[in-house]
Amino acid sequence: MKRLSIFILACLIISFASSSMAKPVAEEFRNKEYDYSSIKTVLVMPVMYEISIPPSEPFLDDSVQQKWKEMTSQEKSGFSFLVKTPEQIIERDDFIKGTVPTEKLSRDKAAEKALTLSPEYADAIMTATVTKCAYTTVHHPQELVWDTRYENRSVYVNGKWETRSVPISYQKIKPAWDETFAIGSVRIELRNSRENTLIYGVNVNATTAEDLFTPLPTLTKHITNVVENAAKRVPKK
Repeated sequence: MKRLSIFILACLIISFASSSMAKPVAEEFRNKEYDYSSIKTVLVMPVMYEISIPPSEPFLDDSVQQKWKEMTSQEKSGFSFLVKTPEQIIERDDFIKGTVPTEKLSRDKAAEKALTLSPEYADAIMTATVTKCAYTTVHHPQELVWDTRYENRSVYVNGKWETRSVPISYQKIKPAWDETFAIGSVRIELRNSRENTLIYGVNVNATTAEDLFTPLPTLTKHITNVVENAAKRVPKK
């Protein structure tokens, strides 16, 4: 009886975990005609968005940018090429041309300027774009399901009658219910800085719901996780 209870509990845990923590789905492309070893320096751009950040997630951008910066850092990434931020590209250009910056550029302005300078100071450009970020709800209609209860019954065991708890299968109506999921997609591209040739690309989609032990994640947490998953897929060499 104890073993059976443990088995049933394990099945329930696996069932809930499999439905709530769906494995991210990735679509990858690698240009086999491009010599990856020829890439020596890469400009890593800030994360961009094809969606509007929900007002309910005021710290989403800060969290996502920080995770992207961490995952693409020279120490964390393990890339064989040198990683350069927009600020480093601009500083290099100022040094070579002997110019002195007149004002501090915002993150977006620095990224735009570094992009125009990239053909001179980088072999490739790496971008990350959030393409999906939302909650969605799936309605599950009422249905008839099988369940199990335990009743004490007299059973004939080893030549005598004994009272034992036995499983009884029965049908019951499961009420209609709504299930909410956090959905997110992130696209990473590595392109040649001069011809804009796509060298590597990956699009990661992930859907997460709550389970027995974990609440529904915030969109900030969900997208940050998707960014981390996508960044880990970029080839090291």
